[in-house]
Amino acid sequence: MNPADSGADNASFRGRRAALSTLGALGLSPLFRSAPAYAQTYPSGPIRLVHGYNAGSGPDILARNIAVPMAAQLGGSIVVENRPGAGERLVASQVARATADGHTLYLMTGGQTVVSATDRSLQYDLLKDFTYIGMVSVYPFAFLVSAASPHRTLADLLAAARARPDKVTYSSVGVGTTLHMAVELLGSMSGVRMHHVPYKGTEAYNDLVGGLLDMSVGTLAGAQGLIRDGRLRPLCVTSPERWPGWEQVPAVAETVPGYEVVTWAALTAPAGLPAPVRTRIAAALKETLALADIRAKVEATGSLVRANTPEEMQARSAADIAKWRRVAEAARIELK
Repeated sequence: MNPADSGADNASFRGRRAALSTLGALGLSPLFRSAPAYAQTYPSGPIRLVHGYNAGSGPDILARNIAVPMAAQLGGSIVVENRPGAGERLVASQVARATADGHTLYLMTGGQTVVSATDRSLQYDLLKDFTYIGMVSVYPFAFLVSAASPHRTLADLLAAARARPDKVTYSSVGVGTTLHMAVELLGSMSGVRMHHVPYKGTEAYNDLVGGLLDMSVGTLAGAQGLIRDGRLRPLCVTSPERWPGWEQVPAVAETVPGYEVVTWAALTAPAGLPAPVRTRIAAALKETLALADIRAKVEATGSLVRANTPEEMQARSAADIAKWRRVAEAARIELK
């Protein structure tokens, strides 16, 4: 070896060591630790658990139910943040750009797969810009009518829609949402056309109770108060079979065979989350969902706890995007 080369190598090594020492003094040394070592120091600060819905909504209740026991499992703190707007587009865009260090977690819902299937202008890719950690819960929707409605069954409603195409009205929380697409799927499978009236949130329920709408689509959690008060009546649920806790309500599939819309909530993070950190978070989520009191709280909202692997969750997301793209094309909903 050329002595000059040896001296240059030693100088280069000393320079790299000095640079690493400087970075360590700046508090940046964790970036140079091995992934397992980094996982052992996680979390190094508060964890933000964000979602795209208002306070008191189903996802908000779910996030707050799991935050405390998950924080205990991880040995840190979890703060739930509501970031509603644009059908989860806003929160998803923010998460996709966030640092992938495990301190930003996103409770994503299946509504994102509808957005991804129908909006070509999205600034993020649901399958590339997020790390899937695991499913939290699944839940169906309900087709709701006023307690005074003449439509006693789904068959009654479909018969009215066939007799008066585009005259029977229904509401959802917006064009291109899962609730809207659930009725479009019903229409394509049953050969009926109904008139869509989009509303914000659950404001439509007042008009439904007042007889200004024929039908509305919503969650059992969001409508259960009005159902129990006797002002709304669920015609059916969108799960393939009757839903646990609501066995008195028929499934759509009992009238329209093969119909199924069951959505989900899942824990995700920005793409690039270190595998050991993902493993720790996934384990904390699994332990949390196994707690009897947490399962009871989740089921009280009309959801069921469902756990799966990150790979299974990403595959479910991809399958749902493909499904809703087919529904949008069949319903001739313009893809943005």
